[in-house]
Amino acid sequence: MLILLPPSEKKKAATSPEKFDLNSLIFAAELSATRTQATADYDYSHTSPAIDIYDGVLYQGLGWHSLSATQKKRANSRVLIVSALFGLVRPLDKIFQYKIKIDSKFWRDAIAEVSEKFVDELVIDCRSSTYKSVWTINPENTVDVRVFKVTGVERSVITHISKKYRGELTRHILMQGSDPITPADVQRMTAQLFECELHPPADGQPWVLNLLIS
Repeated sequence: MLILLPPSEKKKAATSPEKFDLNSLIFAAELSATRTQATADYDYSHTSPAIDIYDGVLYQGLGWHSLSATQKKRANSRVLIVSALFGLVRPLDKIFQYKIKIDSKFWRDAIAEVSEKFVDELVIDCRSSTYKSVWTINPENTVDVRVFKVTGVERSVITHISKKYRGELTRHILMQGSDPITPADVQRMTAQLFECELHPPADGQPWVLNLLIS
């Protein structure tokens, strides 16, 4: 299982004097050349784990610091965060604060090479639309998480605050005793926390898991 998350627009300053090391980041072999170009003009004298840099509502919903040590270890091996500056990072990868919008064309080929490694793995996609184009999905085993507000018989798309619910869902899945294996497993776990519905892939699009918020 892999959970894909977006970064947050709001980012905390790095606090550790530990030097930034490109080679310490996940997928160094595939992404270091592109990362070197992307970070060339940055002053990165301080670093912090990515999970401490990203500070938006999704990460508040995830509640990293109240996870157990075992759950954090599990999360670090199963969560990838798509970054405009670093491409992909794990929660505990040491990075620095930045402010930049993602250039999908710049990152697409490099990240596509990485995404091929997960072609047969269940992927739970909690990214916002801005970050979706840099990862090549296998629609048969990708579950795209969407969030809707339900009022009576009316249904409307939730935008910014939807990230909070994706963060809460990520936390819930990471706290389970085992990984989901199939999209149906994802729905069963999700139903413990949210009213939801699962739609199969169609026209090259992935499975869709709708969270229905009353």
